[in-house]
Amino acid sequence: MMKRLIFILSLALPLLCMSCNKKAEQSPERAEYIRVYDSADSELPIDSAWVSVKGGTLTYYIRSNVAFDAKWQNEGKVWARIQQPKKLSDDLWSVSLTADPISDRVYSTTSTDGLYTYRYGVLMLTAPSLQLGKYFVVEQGYVNRIACDFSWLFGSADPNAAYSDVVMDRWTAAQQSQGFTSTPIPGQDHAWVYSKDGYVRLGNNKGYGADLMTPHTAAFQEDSLLILSFRAVSQSGADLPDFTGGTEPIVPMGVMCATKADGDAEPVDDNHLRVEILDGGFIRDKIGEKGTSIDFDLSSYNRESPNYPADIFDSGRYMVFLAGTLNNPINVNTTVRFVAGSMSETAAEKNNRVFIDDIFIYRIDPKKSEDPFILYGSRSGKDKLMGE
Repeated sequence: MMKRLIFILSLALPLLCMSCNKKAEQSPERAEYIRVYDSADSELPIDSAWVSVKGGTLTYYIRSNVAFDAKWQNEGKVWARIQQPKKLSDDLWSVSLTADPISDRVYSTTSTDGLYTYRYGVLMLTAPSLQLGKYFVVEQGYVNRIACDFSWLFGSADPNAAYSDVVMDRWTAAQQSQGFTSTPIPGQDHAWVYSKDGYVRLGNNKGYGADLMTPHTAAFQEDSLLILSFRAVSQSGADLPDFTGGTEPIVPMGVMCATKADGDAEPVDDNHLRVEILDGGFIRDKIGEKGTSIDFDLSSYNRESPNYPADIFDSGRYMVFLAGTLNNPINVNTTVRFVAGSMSETAAEKNNRVFIDDIFIYRIDPKKSEDPFILYGSRSGKDKLMGE
């Protein structure tokens, strides 16, 4: 309903302007008005505003020579609330709007809503009896360039179990059409990227690593600032035994531990992940040195957690800031490459298996949306909701 309203308004406004131009002499400008300002002494009205992904309370100022009502509307769950207008003088009111942090939409399991995915609502200021209204748009978050929660992948839910996991070159045609690719290591039968239940594993248990490249995005050609957001954790503890057919339940941790001999230690994987930007752009933190890669030592998960394995990514949320330059712009060929473990023909002494989920690449519009790199001093690394 709200999208239809905004769409109708966007069509109606040019027509109204044309009508006003044609009939300017016989139809003077309407005397009644409702206008929104970002400060009490501003002389320039505004039509929209941006609220931080961290939420917060903002105050807008309304100048009007008629009585009006104020309402808030957004699609889905209500994420902002307003206080009724407070009269400051004969023609000036203030309205406070409190927005929720956008983090309550972290990595939906039923859609491609990411941590900072764009949303908007409308502050409706209306005088119905006069057929007069002002529809003020409030925006939050960022438009996705890439949005992938891997909900289209299937395999074992438990990271330590491998039954029903499938290597990438055996994924279905529909799964491969999502556009993710990987580089086979010379001499190996497969690129060691596996499907899990809604996420992926990079690397195998024989000491070989793997990479994962994001799809190309032809829709956006002139982005200059991007935010990469993803979740990643490293393997923790020993593998659970494979089951033939994939129908038996996963063996609980308590059972596994009880069957181990005293003094046996679980093998420990390395926890390294490299993130590279290919074919356009730099890591923004390293733009002075023209850096195109950044390394992370990942956290892991708690196999004894009562919510295991549903909470495996709770401690592993990361973001990386990307920037294009005049000589190395971000373009349609720009991709992100994740590299876990050794890509050498010779197997490493230790495994380096990494689980990745919820890869989102957001566009920063420097003309209107907030830039957390500047505003909050956020830097590439473990994400705490834009620098909390």
